[in-house]
Amino acid sequence: MIPDSAVFLYLFVNDSFMVNFSVIIIGAGAAGLLAARDLSLAGFSVLLLEAAEAPGGRIRTLQGRGFSGVVEAGAEFVHGPLPVTLRLLKEGGISWRPIKGKMVGVHQGKWGQQNMFAGQWDELMQKMEQLGKDMPIADFLAREFPGEKYTALRDSVQRFAEGYDLADMRTASTRALYEEWQEEGQEEYRIDGGYSRLIHFLADQCRIHGCQILTASPAKEIRWRQGRVEVLTAGGQLFTGDRLIVTVSLGILQMDPQASAVSPALPAALQFFPPIPDYIRAARQLGYGSVIKILMEFHEPFWKEKGKGVSFILSDEEIPTWWLQSPDKSDLLTGWLTGSALKKFQRLGDDARIELCLQSLASIFTRDIDFLKEQLKAVYIADWPSAPFVQGGYSFDTVEGGQAREILRTPIQQTLFFAGEALYEGTSPATVEAAFTSGKEVAEKIIAQSGPKAPSHIDPAMP
Repeated sequence: MIPDSAVFLYLFVNDSFMVNFSVIIIGAGAAGLLAARDLSLAGFSVLLLEAAEAPGGRIRTLQGRGFSGVVEAGAEFVHGPLPVTLRLLKEGGISWRPIKGKMVGVHQGKWGQQNMFAGQWDELMQKMEQLGKDMPIADFLAREFPGEKYTALRDSVQRFAEGYDLADMRTASTRALYEEWQEEGQEEYRIDGGYSRLIHFLADQCRIHGCQILTASPAKEIRWRQGRVEVLTAGGQLFTGDRLIVTVSLGILQMDPQASAVSPALPAALQFFPPIPDYIRAARQLGYGSVIKILMEFHEPFWKEKGKGVSFILSDEEIPTWWLQSPDKSDLLTGWLTGSALKKFQRLGDDARIELCLQSLASIFTRDIDFLKEQLKAVYIADWPSAPFVQGGYSFDTVEGGQAREILRTPIQQTLFFAGEALYEGTSPATVEAAFTSGKEVAEKIIAQSGPKAPSHIDPAMP
């Protein structure tokens, strides 16, 4: 249904009508939804194209599948009192609750007696603060913390950087990691009923204000000139507009069209005509990590004794990172797998994957694996690198990241805009807040640029 409040221009092409939108947005994740909501509220006619079957991007709240309640297969935490996210939750009448508990390390089955950020981590943070010229974190550790004395520290930093930040130690910015880790320790929250409540709220807001949302419509080709864009979907649909906002995941933006063309497992890469090589090159200079998230519910919380007061566990097991629902009373454990171990895990069959997860938990909590098998009630494995329109997890900052983001944050002839968590500048990188903020900023740029206006002419032929 086309809303009366929006301004459209119709042109009959091949016995059908074409609708020209003020703004077309590719990607209905957090960035795309907030940009669409703000622009449609400001009076722009907006089309939001989403490749997947439903909005949300890397936010995926599940219900059923054998679980007792809702579980988060994607984004789960609100990392601190984040202004955009909390304001949206208030607007939607959605409650949230704090997380409590410390992060501990478990090495060869032995649990750390204190928070893992004590001891040599203080020395690490001091050296990171004093760093002059930025460098990859692997090079920084080799230079500043060599030898056997710091073996445990180097291992701990690697587990945390790879497990929490999805960072590649060879390229991740030491300075960016320092700035992020400085914020550690602030209170975090979970959303009651799951993150998808916020997605549903924003999608409803978009539709109320006249935005059209089309799912299962992956964009394939973009033809553009100043003040004019055409978007062709993989299904052959053609849409036209005055401006375009690209909010696809970094994994899609970094794709090689030739590689995607020969691999049936990959979606078609997004292609621009005329090409925008500087922007694609900048996207490939940003870091993009991969993660598999494992949800396991048991009949009873067998970890209750050892896990008292603990929220996150970083271990040296095959599935190294786990967290509890602290302080909630819950029978759910969540696993987190990144780095080289992820690829090994992907090669396993379903039963072997579950066996490896249970073996890791058996070692961490000193429990018999047969007992854990009996206690296992439900399991779901979210393989985000294999998700067709995601191809990974979230971004991390590289040494070249600042310059690359500056390029991507600059509109092309006030016609092509880019947004997403990878383009965020602030103290909450790689978060839903980062995506919301980026989408909001791009919407504000477009609103300030000219305000809503009806296009005066449609030219079906692009040069």
